[in-house]
Parts: sequence; structure tokens; C-alpha cells
Amino acid sequence: MTGIRVKHACLLLLLLASAATAGEAKLAELASAAGMEAYPVPLKAPAFRLPALTGEPHSQADYRGRVVLVNFWASWCPPCREEFPSLVRLQAAMAGEPFTVLAVAVRDGDEAVAGFLAAGRPPFDVLLDRDGATAAAWHAAGVPVTYLLDRQGRLLAGKVGPMQWDSVDMQRLIRRALEQHQGEK
Repeated sequence: MTGIRVKHACLLLLLLASAATAGEAKLAELASAAGMEAYPVPLKAPAFRLPALTGEPHSQADYRGRVVLVNFWASWCPPCREEFPSLVRLQAAMAGEPFTVLAVAVRDGDEAVAGFLAAGRPPFDVLLDRDGATAAAWHAAGVPVTYLLDRQGRLLAGKVGPMQWDSVDMQRLIRRALEQHQGEK
């Protein structure tokens, strides 16, 4: 009987590994369709602790249990300014889901960021990376650079350059990331 149990356990492990691989392949396919590049293995995202415009500090722990789209941007960057409304629309489209956009202003003045946002505060946090150290730790050499994180704060996919973030394909990718680790928070 012990040999049969071992065989069943091995078969179960193989099935689970196969399902996980299939899930990662589907995520990579969806990331590609959405215009992002999936990481072959989710990587632990670098830690951060940054102030919001209000001065309140935020860290990765504040977003645990949520899928997060981290967008490194600057108010002086024309492509960033063009894509920003699509981030707002994406957040609205995903309302009610454990998902959030996180906009990180890189080497940008507080007044410039506040001026850019004067027309209307977005429905997500805007953090200030005044010295660019967080962007450097994330290997965001320029702006815009965007990363998709899973509920555990691991990097699933990345994109260098601007994009319209509220596409149907992007929403599918985010929903897949939400489903993939639904029980993990």
C-alpha cells in the first residue's frame, strides 16, 4: 500500500506542477497580448518606502493581497502624461477587485506633480521617488516603466515605454493574475 500512496503522491505533484506551468504559460500569453513581457519566474520586487503627496509614507506591505500595476512616471514626460488617463480608466474598470494602480513620480518636484494632478486626483496612490533611488532599485532606467505585481508583491511582467493601460487585453491579464493566486494573500 505504501508504494501505491507514493505513486499517487508523485502523480498528484506532477499534475500540480503541470497545472502551474500551464497557468504561467497562459499568464505569459496574456502579458504578451497586453503589450507586456512576462517574467519566466515571478521575481521578488524590491522593497520601497515612499511618501505620498500628503507626506504619508507607503511601503509594499500596504498593497499585499492586491495585484498592483506600478507605473514609474514623471510630470515632465510627454508619453507619461499621455498614458496617465488610461491608468485612471484602468483603475475605474477594475473597481471592486483587489487591484490597484500605483503611480511613482520619479525625480519630479512635489509642486510639479501636484500641478499635473490639479485637474483631478486619480483614484490610486501617487508616491514620490524624489531621488530616483526606488526607480533605480527596480531597474527603471527611464520613464515610463511599468510592472505588474501579484498578490505577494512578486514581479509578473514589465513594460518599458508608454501604453494605453485600459485595454481589454490588460484587464484580462490582471484578472488572470487575480485568479492565479486567489487563495494567497
